[in-house]
Amino acid sequence: MFNTLFTANVERSFALDIETMWELWTDPQHLGAWHRPSLEFGPTIATVDLRPGGTYRLEMLDPEGQVQAVGGTYLDIDRPHRLVFTWRWDGSDNDTRVEVRFADADGSTTVTIVHTDFVAQAEADMHAAGWAGCLETLAALYRTP
Repeated sequence: MFNTLFTANVERSFALDIETMWELWTDPQHLGAWHRPSLEFGPTIATVDLRPGGTYRLEMLDPEGQVQAVGGTYLDIDRPHRLVFTWRWDGSDNDTRVEVRFADADGSTTVTIVHTDFVAQAEADMHAAGWAGCLETLAALYRTP
C-alpha cells in the first residue's frame, strides 16, 4: 500500500548575522525565549544536548495554561548552516523530521524550515502556521524585520 506523507515549508529572512541566528536556535536560553507560536504563549523551557544523537525538549505554556511539550533527537549538525532533528509531541507515537537551513545574505540570515513526514495535510499546515508564528516571535523579541 502506498502511503503519502506531507511537508510543511516556512522561510523568513532576518536582519541578524548567521552566527547570531545559530545561537538563537541552539542556546537553550535563547531558544526558550522565542520558540512559541505567539507571544500569547508563556516562555518555553528548553533543554538542548547539541550533538548528533543528542536530544532536546521544549515545554511551551499555552494561553489556557496547559504545557505543550515536544522533543526529539539531533540527527545532523552543520554549524552554522544546518540543523536536522526529529520532532515528537508528548503523547504522540509519530516522529517527524525537521531540517533548518541558515543562509547568509550580506549580514542577514534567511531561515528555511522543511518539516516532513506528516500523515495528513492538515497536520502539515498546522505545523507550518506554528513555525511561522515562532519565527514571528523571534523577530518581535530580537527586533528584526
